[in-house]
Amino acid sequence: MARHKQIRTEEQEDPEMNISSMIDCCFLLLIYFLVATSLVSEKKLDISIPATESSSSTPPPLEPGRIKVNADGSVVWNGDMTVGGPYDPQAKPKSAAYREQRKMDALVESLKALRDQAKAADTTPIVTVMGDAKAPQQRIVDVMAALAEADIHTVGLNTSSGDN
Repeated sequence: MARHKQIRTEEQEDPEMNISSMIDCCFLLLIYFLVATSLVSEKKLDISIPATESSSSTPPPLEPGRIKVNADGSVVWNGDMTVGGPYDPQAKPKSAAYREQRKMDALVESLKALRDQAKAADTTPIVTVMGDAKAPQQRIVDVMAALAEADIHTVGLNTSSGDN
């Protein structure tokens, strides 16, 4: 009889894979992507989307205030309300008449009302001062002082020739 050769094979161990390097790479990639995404900042676009309702919650834009200084020194608010009488350049600076003609309490109150309306509408109050070319310069200074007292800083200046 033939002899059967028995080949002895060595028992093989279960194959192992060293994955510690792969775990290190995964953690490094994770940290990289976490840091990279936190560096990207999204820009906010201020876009007003039209309302679908018929009534909007935003008030209409506020009309700018108009102050007109006439050639005689009288001051008119928004074309219809006289807030300062004619200016007398001959009045003595320390007299009561001089102080009285330079006071513009009605203009200051009107300007404060405009400022409060603008604050309620969350806008900046805007005032245009239209001075006649022949208007006394002191009257323009008085109007600017009233604007400062009412805390209005956005002012446009305009002069006319006095012919109209």
